[in-house]
Amino acid sequence: MKAKIGIDAGHGGASSGTYSVKTTADGLFEKDFTLELALLVEKKLLANGFSVVMSRREDKNPGTVSERAKKMAAEKVDFALSIHFNGFGSESANGTEVFVPHGETAAKIEAALFEKLGGFFRVRVPFARSNSFFDRNKTFDKKLNLKTEKFDTVSAEKDYFGFIRTCWESGISADLLEICFLTNEKDFAVYSENREEIADEIAKSIVEAFGEKYIFEKAEEIPRALPRIRHKYDVIN
Repeated sequence: MKAKIGIDAGHGGASSGTYSVKTTADGLFEKDFTLELALLVEKKLLANGFSVVMSRREDKNPGTVSERAKKMAAEKVDFALSIHFNGFGSESANGTEVFVPHGETAAKIEAALFEKLGGFFRVRVPFARSNSFFDRNKTFDKKLNLKTEKFDTVSAEKDYFGFIRTCWESGISADLLEICFLTNEKDFAVYSENREEIADEIAKSIVEAFGEKYIFEKAEEIPRALPRIRHKYDVIN
């Protein structure tokens, strides 16, 4: 039997998340983009024979991040992914971030996400963020070694993100994925015109990490009138 994957579409309902460069025009916020992408990833995983547990399927908040994680634990998922988008008050902020549990020792999914999403966005080497008041804002608390696909050894810390922390405490490996900066014009355009391909790469990272061959499944067309743009960025170390 193939793996069961938990997908959390960040925010929802009154929790709108960040805005985008087009929010004033289209009225869409982070919560809308996370749901759009989460549903696409679900479709890809189902097409590959995986089971999927979704935190939400509509524009509502299904609970706190810890409650969402507890749902994944109750469903006994094999891996959970919380999908988010970033925002910043300056166009200088851009790219993808993959947050991992401090206690993680295997890194196949994270290494794949790093490689595959690097075809679309500038991508930071996957890292953990500590819940400690004194060091949670360090750039890297724990960084992925791309050669070994293992994480550098660090002292045990609680994870900053509640979704990751609660999943880990429940015996589930979970990542939080910040796809790109919706407040960056280029990032927004790249996502808008490549969201199905991005969903493919996320699903493929998961499927292949569980030792299966990825099968591409075309989703229903989701039109967006923006020029098609794709970039290959250098790695943010």
